[in-house]
Amino acid sequence: MITLISANWLLYVIALFIGIATAFWAWAASGGEASVDKFDAEDGLLEKAGQPVQPAEPTPAPAPPAAPAPEPAKPAAAPAKVAAAPVVTTPKPTIKPVAKPEPVPAPAGQPSIPAAVGEPDNLRLIKGVGPKLNTLLNNLGVTRFDQIAGWKEAEIIEVDQYLENFAGRITRDAWIDQAKYLAKDDIAGFEKKYGKL
Repeated sequence: MITLISANWLLYVIALFIGIATAFWAWAASGGEASVDKFDAEDGLLEKAGQPVQPAEPTPAPAPPAAPAPEPAKPAAAPAKVAAAPVVTTPKPTIKPVAKPEPVPAPAGQPSIPAAVGEPDNLRLIKGVGPKLNTLLNNLGVTRFDQIAGWKEAEIIEVDQYLENFAGRITRDAWIDQAKYLAKDDIAGFEKKYGKL
């Protein structure tokens, strides 16, 4: 809301001046001078040296103006669109429970493995995964350590057929065991078994 006001402040100032001018015009048109109190004979201010003043004839009150006929109801008009800079809002983060990934049917040319849930991990921390293999895995939808750590024999065979020249590396380089350590952030256990990261 504040962003909207700060982006359109000039329009709001113009609208304020138009409102003030309209109010002044309506006040002046209705005889808006402050009503001057007239002396009344009953308040005793007009008595001179003990002589009562004759009360003035009461003036008839002006007839109230006739009420204007009500206008027929008009359909509500859509609010006028104001060309302004787009309002940028940051979405509120939503907390979603971590669900076990379901196997997704693979599109043509992709293995059917559980989908990644969460931010991608740096798969190059797995010994034997270089830049080319990392790109190939990401293109297959493999982006997290917990995905690899949960692979069974069927998933290994499924993914292995898409690894082109790198076929057999999953079992040969023990990716699943390495991924289990890295998914749990057990860096000490990983380095004890596989060497420094």
